[in-house]
Amino acid sequence: MPTIAEVVDFLAGCGLTELRLPPSDRRSALQLTGVNTDQAAGQGQLAWLSPRVQKADPGRLETFRGSLLIHPAKADVEVNHPTAVLVASSSPKLAFIRTVTYFFPTLGETIWPDASNGIAPDAQIAPDARLAPRVIVGSGVTIGPGSFIGPGTCLANTEIGRNVVIGANCTIGLSGFGYERDNDGRYWRFPHMGRVVIESDVEIGSNTCIDRGAIGETRIGRASKIDNLVHIAHNCVLEPNSLIIANAMLGGSVTIREGAWIAPSASIMNQAEIGARSIVGLGAVVLKSVDAGTTVVGNPAKPLIRDQKK
Repeated sequence: MPTIAEVVDFLAGCGLTELRLPPSDRRSALQLTGVNTDQAAGQGQLAWLSPRVQKADPGRLETFRGSLLIHPAKADVEVNHPTAVLVASSSPKLAFIRTVTYFFPTLGETIWPDASNGIAPDAQIAPDARLAPRVIVGSGVTIGPGSFIGPGTCLANTEIGRNVVIGANCTIGLSGFGYERDNDGRYWRFPHMGRVVIESDVEIGSNTCIDRGAIGETRIGRASKIDNLVHIAHNCVLEPNSLIIANAMLGGSVTIREGAWIAPSASIMNQAEIGARSIVGLGAVVLKSVDAGTTVVGNPAKPLIRDQKK
C-alpha cells in the first residue's frame, strides 16, 4: 500500500499538484489502504472533491475524516486540517484517477466465472431465486428470495432484494462511462468500484443497462418499475415507486424522487433531481432539476403551462 508521501510525490511528478510534504511531517508515512467518497472516507482512505461540490459546500474540507483529500486548487477557503493531508490540484478528478490507476490497479475489478459455470464463487443466491438460461453472475452479487433473472442477463457488483424481476439481456453492475482528459489530450478512465442496489419488488424490462456506482452505489428504490431499453448511469438514485419508461436515459448521479414518472425517450442531465410525483414528458431533455409535482416537456424541458380557459 502506498504512503501519503508517495502519492503526493507521484502527483507532483505528474504536474497535478505543487504540494511537497517535508520528511518531518508525521503523516507522510501513513499508508493508504483504499478510497471512498469524501463524506464517507475514514482513516487510511483517499478521496477527491470536485470544484462544483466545494463551491456549494466549502465546509466539506473541514469535515473530511479520511487521510488524503484531493481538492480544487482555487479553494474559497484554506484549511489547515489537523489529521488529514489536503492536496490542492488544478484537476482533482484527474489526480484521483491517476493515483488510483497507478497505486490501486485492481481496485473494483470484477471476477467472472469460468466457461464451465456461469456463477462466480462468491455469489449468494437464495434457494428459491430463479435464473433463466445463459445468465452470467460475476463477483459481488447477492440475489434475494423470490427473484427472477431473465435469459442472457449479466450481473456483477449488485445486491438484489426480494421478489425482483429482471428481463432478458440486461447488463447490471458493470462500469459506466467516465473519463478525464489530461493536458496532452489523453482520456483517462475513471475507475468504477461501487455497486448497484436493487430493492425489493422492483421490475426491470429487457435490454436495460444499470451502471455500478463510480465509488458509492447506484440505487433502485423499492417497487420501482423500469421498462425495456433504459440506461441508468453510475450513482443514480431512484426512490421507491419510480417509473422509468422505454428508451429513457439517466445521466450520472441523477436523483428520481418517489413516485416520479419518466416518459419514453426522455434524457436527464447528470446530477439533475426530478421531484416527487413529477412527470418528465415524452422525449424531453432535462438540463436542470424539476420541482415536485411538476410536469416538464420539450427540449430543453420546461414546465407545462395549461390553458387556463379550459
